[in-house]
Amino acid sequence: MKKLIIAVIVLALALGACSQARQKLTPQGNVDFKTAQVYYSQQNVERAEEYYTKVLADNPEHAISLRRMADINLHKGENFPARAVEFNKNAFEMYTKAIKITEAYENLTDDERLDLRDMKKRKESTWARIFKAGETAITDGNTKEAMDIFELAHTLEPSRPEPMIRLKDIYMNELKDDAKAEEILLSLLKDDPDKLPYLLETGAFYYNKANYTEAAKYFERVKTQTPTNIDNLLNLSSAYYELKDYDKALEVTRLAMDLDPSNIDLVDNAKNIALMKGDKELAITYLAQLIERRSTEDDFNDIAALLNEKQDFLELIKYAEKWYQWDNSNKFAIQYVILGAIQTKNKTLQTKYENILKNIK
Repeated sequence: MKKLIIAVIVLALALGACSQARQKLTPQGNVDFKTAQVYYSQQNVERAEEYYTKVLADNPEHAISLRRMADINLHKGENFPARAVEFNKNAFEMYTKAIKITEAYENLTDDERLDLRDMKKRKESTWARIFKAGETAITDGNTKEAMDIFELAHTLEPSRPEPMIRLKDIYMNELKDDAKAEEILLSLLKDDPDKLPYLLETGAFYYNKANYTEAAKYFERVKTQTPTNIDNLLNLSSAYYELKDYDKALEVTRLAMDLDPSNIDLVDNAKNIALMKGDKELAITYLAQLIERRSTEDDFNDIAALLNEKQDFLELIKYAEKWYQWDNSNKFAIQYVILGAIQTKNKTLQTKYENILKNIK
């Protein structure tokens, strides 16, 4: 047995050279480290873990041993699904410590920089696996387990918004505890008042609870930080619309339209707001834009009705004929042309469309 250990140590001398330069070990710790490295290279995970544990007992700050133990826990998380969260948590904490120690080295070598990059990727992977385990627990109906996992994920990475947002969702959707969901959101904002995901989630929370005044406050804060976020501008406009503050709703919608002129839905929103404002001229303007870019029966019917109210019969004829060209079986389109023709005393046009109307079944 002694000869075997000596042979293992000889094979591991090269592997251990780097660690000696950075971190000192006792003679026994050095032997344990070299032995661990050989077992690790042979993929004998259990024995490698045994010796890395001894090294860390000798020097808890030994970066390479911490990294290898993290790798081993990551491997265990893949092979023992029932304890995946536990092993990934261990790996995350060990990678975190190893990264911090390595980053403190002076004059990092190229290999050490590569090691750092690899550890950071693996650390991110462990966190992602923990978070995914929480999602899986929700899917499986294990609400309490999911809550514990999301709280752990938040503890490990407090700057990541996803875990507490999912926890908020559980309180809202699963437990029907809106007060607790609100408490979580406000607590997150107290700690990080300008974090966009928290502002957006809080605005959405209040909007869904029909508290449009509070929703608008949070969407306005998002707008201050990201004035070109069209989704947020739509949320803000909707909140003002529900508050019947149509001037503000239209102002915000126009900002969004300037950012995305090709977005038909924004023009449709502007048209609806103009109608609620009672601004028929503006509504007609937006309806005309919509008809140029799309054609629907509602658009034609709305513009015809408004033009009739305004007694702008020449424009009524123009859009009623467009409507008829789009759908030559629509009696309302024909009747609007006839109405316009009568009002403008255009007997030829009136006769033409009256004959068309007679032939419509």
